[in-house]
This record gives sequence, structure tokens and C-alpha cells, in this order.
Amino acid sequence: MNHLLFVVNPISGGIDKSDLHHQIDGCCKTHQAEYSIIETKGKNDKERIADRIKELSPDIVIACGGDGTINLVANVLLGKDNVKLGILPLGSANGLATELDIPEDIEGSLEIILAGKTIHMDVLRINKKYISLHLSDIGFNAALIKRFEASGSRGKLAYARHFFATLFKKKTRKYQFDLGYTKFNQRAEMVVFANATKYGTGAVVNPEGHLDDGKFEICIFKPSPWYAMFSLAYHFFTGQMKRSRYVSILSAEELHLSTKKSDILQIDGEDLGEYKKVHVQIEPAQLHVIRG
Repeated sequence: MNHLLFVVNPISGGIDKSDLHHQIDGCCKTHQAEYSIIETKGKNDKERIADRIKELSPDIVIACGGDGTINLVANVLLGKDNVKLGILPLGSANGLATELDIPEDIEGSLEIILAGKTIHMDVLRINKKYISLHLSDIGFNAALIKRFEASGSRGKLAYARHFFATLFKKKTRKYQFDLGYTKFNQRAEMVVFANATKYGTGAVVNPEGHLDDGKFEICIFKPSPWYAMFSLAYHFFTGQMKRSRYVSILSAEELHLSTKKSDILQIDGEDLGEYKKVHVQIEPAQLHVIRG
């Protein structure tokens, strides 16, 4: 092992990182691994990370933050099979880390990174501009994320409060779906573009999904009464979403989605504004990722 490059987001998840450098140093010394650290600044980060990779030629680049930080680093590493992506989960939800069985304690995740078990992971290309590693959606959940971020609040109780506020103001849209092999219209409260199986909360939206199978799933949440949330919650947390009469799940390699009235889109937990058209396409085996 030649070199590890840690990309640290100092403000992710509202987590105290005062001891992080010391923990990284101790673990790397134990394993006799050389390392460097770069912190994100919110400006020109992609270029700065790319320059450090070019300078150091690291074997592993470790994203230290939440899903947004991981997405940033992944954008730099796309198609670079000789450099592995590691994750040190320090965000609020840590959805992709949960999917990859990476623990949230720093020492445990560092041990997994140094063990080096990997997969070649697919990514979703959205509107030919963005990549999604985990779960993206348009509709209800994206509106919830926008509301939660705008409030400036943090924590599970605050999230629950915004969930119920969004629930009772949820809207439906008529969407046009073009999967190449089939076309149809469907009213929905939310459409999920799933490369993974579950959200960071543990809610399983796509029980048969895989990060490395060359396809993604479209999870369509049909209009439902408010009391259906109880059965949906049961199916979410028991991994039986395919049994719900309010949900349809289809596999695809490409999707053209459109609606006459724009709706909120989120990618890996980041609100990207409102869109009338969303194009999603699978890009197989784009990242060499360390997993638990």
C-alpha cells in the first residue's frame, strides 16, 4: 500500500471532528500506511482533489463525510479502476455507507478501508450532468429534504416533525414513463431512481436492488390515503415493499421521465430544484469501492 488520501468535509453532519486527524494518524501508523489529508472548502473542491490525486497517486481516496462528500469524491474517481474509493461515514444519514455495511464508528470504518474488500459499483447518470450513487427521487421525499434543509434544524425529532408536515401537504403528479421497452402514464406521489436498496434510516425501498448488477430500479409510489403510511412503514422496514399495493417497482437501464408541472428532484440527499424532465441512465462498473 503506497498512499491513502483522506478527503474530509469539516462541517458534515454537525459531527465534532476535533479528534479525527489523531484517529486517522493512529490507525495508519498501526498499519504502516502513509497518508495525506485534504479538507473541502465548498469551492473548487473537485479540482483541488483531482490535483492532489495527480500529485500523490494514492491507492485509496477516502471520503470523510456524508453522501454529498462521497458523491463529490466519486465524481473525481469515475472510471479510475486503479484508485479505490473508501468511505468514512460522518454525515447525518450515511445512506451509501449503510448500503455497503460500513459502520459509523471511525475505527471500525478505518479497519474496513484497510482490509480492502471491494466491488465495482454502477452509478446513475441523471440529466447527463449529475451522478447518483445511492437513491434519488422526485416528489415527496425530495420535498421533505428541501423543507428539512431550509429549516436549518438537525436531529431525528426535527426530521420527524418535517416528515409529518410534508405528509399532510403531499401532492401527486401525472408522470410519463419511457423505459425503452415500455411506455406508460401514472399518477404518483414520488418516483425513486434506485441504485441501492435502502435509505440511511434503514427503510428498504428497493429490496431486490444491487449496486453492481448493471441496472437500476424505478420505484413508483402511487397516490394513497394518509393512513396508508402505517402499512407503507411496515413494508419499508421489513423489506417487503414489493407487496404494497401502493408501490410498483420496475428494472431498467434507462428512463425518460416527464411531467407537465415541475417537481422537486433530489440526488443522494441534495435538493437540486424543480424539473419537468428527468433522464436516468445506468453506467456500469464506474467505481472501485471498498465495502464491509
